[in-house]
Amino acid sequence: MTCLAVGLASLGCGSKDQAPEAPTPEAPDPDLTGPDFFDDMTASAGIDFAYRNGEEAPHLAILESLGGGVVVIDFDRDGLPDLFLPGGGHYGGADNKQILGHPCRLYHNEGNWKFKDATAPAGLDKLAGGAPWFYTHAATVGDYDRDGWPDLLVTGWGRIALFHNESDGKGGRRFTDVSAAAGLDKDITWATSAAWADFDGDGWPDLFVCQYVDWSFANHPACNYDGKTSDVCPPKRFKGLGSKVYRNTGAGKFPDVSEEAGILKGGEHASKALGVVAVDVNLDGKPDVYVANDTVANFLYVNKSAPGKIRFEEKGLAAGVALDGGGNPNGSMGVDAGDPEGMGKPALWVTNYENEFHALYRNHSAGDRVAFVFATQSSGVGVIGQKFVGWGTGFGDFDLDGWEDIFIANGHAVRFPTGTTRSQKPVLFLNKGAGKFKDITTRGGTYFKQPHLSRGAVLADLDNDGRLDLAVSHTNAPATILRNVLPGRHWVGVELVGAGNRDVVGARITVEAGGRTQTRFAKGGGSYASAPDRRHVVGLGTETKIAKLAVNWPDGSRQEWADVPTDRYHVVTQGKKELGIWQCR
Repeated sequence: MTCLAVGLASLGCGSKDQAPEAPTPEAPDPDLTGPDFFDDMTASAGIDFAYRNGEEAPHLAILESLGGGVVVIDFDRDGLPDLFLPGGGHYGGADNKQILGHPCRLYHNEGNWKFKDATAPAGLDKLAGGAPWFYTHAATVGDYDRDGWPDLLVTGWGRIALFHNESDGKGGRRFTDVSAAAGLDKDITWATSAAWADFDGDGWPDLFVCQYVDWSFANHPACNYDGKTSDVCPPKRFKGLGSKVYRNTGAGKFPDVSEEAGILKGGEHASKALGVVAVDVNLDGKPDVYVANDTVANFLYVNKSAPGKIRFEEKGLAAGVALDGGGNPNGSMGVDAGDPEGMGKPALWVTNYENEFHALYRNHSAGDRVAFVFATQSSGVGVIGQKFVGWGTGFGDFDLDGWEDIFIANGHAVRFPTGTTRSQKPVLFLNKGAGKFKDITTRGGTYFKQPHLSRGAVLADLDNDGRLDLAVSHTNAPATILRNVLPGRHWVGVELVGAGNRDVVGARITVEAGGRTQTRFAKGGGSYASAPDRRHVVGLGTETKIAKLAVNWPDGSRQEWADVPTDRYHVVTQGKKELGIWQCR
């Protein structure tokens, strides 16, 4: 299978004895009356796996509130995106306080919306030495050894695990747990989201790992929200843990360089990190790091690194992305970066807790000045109010009109919320142009009509038709995959490959068509506890010609192509003049 990649009514003056004319009914809103965006393909596709959090035990631990993510990884490079799902965990031991893991699941994309369980054949049913899985939350994808094959990092309670993608000797691929050899098997308390990016510019992807709070069964207070009903404690009852940065030496080793890199870790600066995205916010080619913290100020680590030396300067407050429009820290979970206004700079987007607005920060950076403006109300995303607890999210042009839309997965974090429900409906925002959003959740499809206890989510073109699909993880309920079924518009897809398989996070793609220029950014991390499809889809609407495609690479080089064919994916390899033909093998 080759993937090419009304008239005006008169206003007569009748006599006083005449009955008044009935008011003219309002015309239906075309944005709300069109076809549904998504079909639920879960059952027919063979996806049957649920993240389980162990809440059947009577602990009411905050550990149970985080849930799990979704990961897109074409692990065998057959051109079809596969899905990896963390499994969560439970409790055991004589006192039922031993924290144990449930197995994770890898689904191989067979094509035609069919998926097959490939967990055991791919070596992901156990850890090194046959050890069982730990309590997992998240995962992320990166080619850490630059051999051209995507590797997998999984995070959770008490540790993280790095899996190397290698040949199985039979023409297939399998993963080997190399955590110990890489030096990544220690000094983790509670890891959540993570992101790969080449922070120091030496070509090798480094690793940023979020950590949450200092909960344990030795620090497990009793909490309630109504004065009587025991419930999961809020994060404000705990101290935050410092996040971690690991430098990739290029020899399979990852020393912890958090302190020298300038990662804040103690006292009032302690992070309670749940989400992270690596993206070049000031367009200097270096990937910066935005961290979504729970109930404390969010961090923006501006990259000041040099080869072999990772250095960051935390500028969240000064840049205007640490707090909301009222100057308050929020309970932040999901995060993404995109260009919904067509400014050519990455805006930052954050999903927050109930009684808080989700946050859209417009990028006004220039030169050495990094600056953002809180734009939730002016953009229209504040229209949904403050009733949701948002998690997985992402920018994506679902209708291929050339403007990035937004998806949000929702679900409460506590067991017995007051004044609302635990399960919540997802939200779908349509970008009406220049970053003006409209709530069109009613057109999402059947999945959007019911509440869910959602957590991680990814945008991914699972069938390579140029339309972005969705995969969502739920707590104690099966994950869902949704097929984008909107009528076709024109598009172009781009997969970036660095020279010698160098990491490309920090690169920037521009597409000129129909008198407009659209920009996409190569990112690490994103959403919540998840890893979306790293290919870039640019909607073109009715345009059938691309005047120019350009890529600004992290090392400062730039390449351009004219008259690029549409309605297909292209492989753009740094330094090569020809565009590669992307195909499913």
